[in-house]
Amino acid sequence: MQLNQPTSEKLTAPQNDYLAQTTLATVVRAIAKTLDVQYGIDPLPIFQRIGIEFDHINGNELRLPVTTLSILWQRCAESSGDEAFGLRVAAHTGAVNLYGIDLALYASQTFGESIRRHVEFVRVLSTVAMPTLHTAPNGDHLLQVHIHGPHVPPEVARDYFVALHLRIFQRQIGLPLCHLLRRLELRRPAPHDPTPWEELGVPVFFGQPLGTFVFKADAWDLDLKGANQHLLAQVEQPILHQLIRLGLPLPACALRRRLADMLPCSPNLETLADAIGLAPDQLQASLRYQKLSFAKLLDQAREAQALHLLLDPTLTLEQIANRTGFSKPSGFNRAFRRWRAITPLSYRNQMTRTHDPL
Repeated sequence: MQLNQPTSEKLTAPQNDYLAQTTLATVVRAIAKTLDVQYGIDPLPIFQRIGIEFDHINGNELRLPVTTLSILWQRCAESSGDEAFGLRVAAHTGAVNLYGIDLALYASQTFGESIRRHVEFVRVLSTVAMPTLHTAPNGDHLLQVHIHGPHVPPEVARDYFVALHLRIFQRQIGLPLCHLLRRLELRRPAPHDPTPWEELGVPVFFGQPLGTFVFKADAWDLDLKGANQHLLAQVEQPILHQLIRLGLPLPACALRRRLADMLPCSPNLETLADAIGLAPDQLQASLRYQKLSFAKLLDQAREAQALHLLLDPTLTLEQIANRTGFSKPSGFNRAFRRWRAITPLSYRNQMTRTHDPL
């Protein structure tokens, strides 16, 4: 079995309707550990029959076609005789197998921010999953997972994906899942023995039209104990590089976050590319693919940073203007009127009244 090696090719827009369906090969480590520890089964003969050389999957950037992994999942589920095999593998998956995504989410400021970052980065783990985030009328947040591409992974693989992310979410906040999730909706039919799914700690509904994590509205603003913007910038960088290798555009939110600290120095496309560790033409291609110019991205970063800084009453408007890249407060004033149709001072006063205790 030939593993897909990462390349240094420059980013181009995908030529097909879907990207090659691949998953980080590190999942095989967790599968092997589960077979050995949980069931006392030697994984090597199973891998060899499928054509996977276990010695070749130690690189953290190697990827396997989902079609090959689907066969592996099915063979392992059959060998274990456990319909909950996917759930068991999730329990044996450590953060070291997740390409830094677990740490990036943990370093986010709030739980809601970490879920939004999850949507941006999860395709590094597998290009099959394409999550979308929506808000329900009651304020709950719906993380819906679509299958992207022609091949639908078997139920055991999808069980693993769900259980893995439940463990990630719980590790971030350090609370039982019932504090975060209202329910879990799964496409799979009800298992013969639902006990392992009931033990996930959240109500599970089977046979649903779409896989959905339903987060409680009041969980969204929970602060994360691991919040660390400096660490976040470090762990995000290899994730952005991996998105480039996969032919995926870099999330505009991640680019705006990088620009936020650079605004006082009047950054340009070249300085942003250098900060991320990419070639300028790679960054330009990513922006072009999203129909986004650097000028527009910079303007968005300035607006987001201004809104954030105006919540700090210790900063003067002149200081905020400087930190957002404006040489004079008058220029900041004009830009803010264009963004919000009011002055920065009026916006600050409104937000102060909104947050004043009764």
